[in-house]
Amino acid sequence: MEQMFLPLKRYAQFTGRSRRTEYWLWFLFQVMASLVFSILAMMIGDIAVTLNRLFSLAILLPTLAVAVRRFHDINRTGWWVLFPMAVFLVAMIVYLSMNGANFMSQMTLLGSLGPKPTPQQITAVLPVILSMMWILLAYLAAAIVTLVFNVMDGTPGPNRFGPDPKGRGNVNVF
Repeated sequence: MEQMFLPLKRYAQFTGRSRRTEYWLWFLFQVMASLVFSILAMMIGDIAVTLNRLFSLAILLPTLAVAVRRFHDINRTGWWVLFPMAVFLVAMIVYLSMNGANFMSQMTLLGSLGPKPTPQQITAVLPVILSMMWILLAYLAAAIVTLVFNVMDGTPGPNRFGPDPKGRGNVNVF
C-alpha cells in the first residue's frame, strides 16, 4: 500500500528511478479513483465531474514524474513519455499536409450534420474518417511500445539515472 502512494511523496521529482510496482500501483490508484468519480457522477452529477477534473489536475505532476522515473529505471530517458503524443502529432501533420483541404471541407460537412445525420450524409463523411485511421494505428503502435517499456524489469544495479530501487548491486556475469 505504501508503494501506491509513493508518487505523492515524490510529487514532482523527475530524477531517480521507480520500480514497476510503484508505477503500476499508481496506475491502479488512478483507475480506482476514476471509478469512484464515475459512480459519484452518476449519483450527484456535475459536482463530481468538476471534482474529477480537479483531482486529475492535482495528480498530473506525480503521474508524469513516476512515468519519467519508470523510464529511468530501464535506463531510458524520460522523454520517452512524450513518444505516443509525438507520433500522433507527426502523423496528423503528415495527414493534413497531404489531405488538408479535403479534410477541412469534410469537417465542415460533419459539423453541419446535426444530431441525427442521414445515411447519405454519413456515407459522404465516412471515407475521410476511415482515411484517418492510420493516425490512430500509429498512435496505438507508439502506445504499445511505451507499454512494453513499462512492463520491462529495471536495469540491475546502478545506471546513469541512479541506484537500483530494488537494491541489487552490480551484476557481473564473469
